[in-house]
Amino acid sequence: MLLQIKDLKVNYAGLEIVRGIDLDVDKGECCGLIGESGCGKTTVGLSITKLIPERKGNILAGEILFEGRDTLKLTSEELRGIRGKKISYVFQEPFSSLNPVFTIYEQIRESLEEKDNPDARIADILKNVGLEKIIGRKNIYPHELSGGMQQRAMIGMAIASRPDLLVLDEPTTALDVTVQRQILELIMELKNKMNLAIIFISHDLRIVFNIADKIAIMYAGSIIECGPKGKIASNPAHPYTIGLIDSIPSLEHRKKLFNAIGGKAPLFSELPQGCKFYPRCRFRIDKCLEKEPELENVSHGHVSRCIRIGDIVRAENRHNLQA
Repeated sequence: MLLQIKDLKVNYAGLEIVRGIDLDVDKGECCGLIGESGCGKTTVGLSITKLIPERKGNILAGEILFEGRDTLKLTSEELRGIRGKKISYVFQEPFSSLNPVFTIYEQIRESLEEKDNPDARIADILKNVGLEKIIGRKNIYPHELSGGMQQRAMIGMAIASRPDLLVLDEPTTALDVTVQRQILELIMELKNKMNLAIIFISHDLRIVFNIADKIAIMYAGSIIECGPKGKIASNPAHPYTIGLIDSIPSLEHRKKLFNAIGGKAPLFSELPQGCKFYPRCRFRIDKCLEKEPELENVSHGHVSRCIRIGDIVRAENRHNLQA
């Protein structure tokens, strides 16, 4: 196993906003980490190499084993040998991540491990990310590129060191639909060519269904369902996952009414008793308030944090399931 996150807990301003996460990612595997804004998914990604700003938050407990070494116990110097080399990041807004005063060539060159014949290596990277048009244009700056080209340049910088793990945090959110598709196809091509492990952080389950091998659904700082993409898509076992799937637009059912999830995600300062999804759940019963459920097996490799797993899975028509 390339990456193992065990019982990760992260504190922000006195509030525990990642509450005991367990997650495994193998080499060559794409894991989609899904959840609403503010659920803690970006914090999980940043925790892997201790990128959380110390003045904002701190890691309370847990282990993050990368190639068998706990990154949470590494020194700053040891982490510098991993960040941007073995583990690379691509964030949501490429223009804010690119340095406006340095050329694209300079920024990619800085990411290279080998310094011999950098122009040939940069040309190869630009070709791999679909930026053949700027090969040889050493004086081109980030502001001269479109949003999609900037994101391709960011991905180029991320793969320059030939990493084992790529953390993609909402990499297509700021792009139009056509460019989104191009970027997703690029990511899949690079994954297969380089045998990359990927954590794809998103709030859009539709996109993640197109790219992930495994999906982990987060809610209020915890993983509430996790399993292979096929099992999550065909046999969801948590009411929140069902709500997310029901909210995906479908050309086949254009006249179907959206069965949207009511209410909004709770504040971490006001988490409810028992199941944290209880106030918004259409399948809730009084027993859900007694204690927060543990993750339970649904089938091999598929787990859910719900006391009504059996009822949900057995129901022939989940929309008619009565509380």
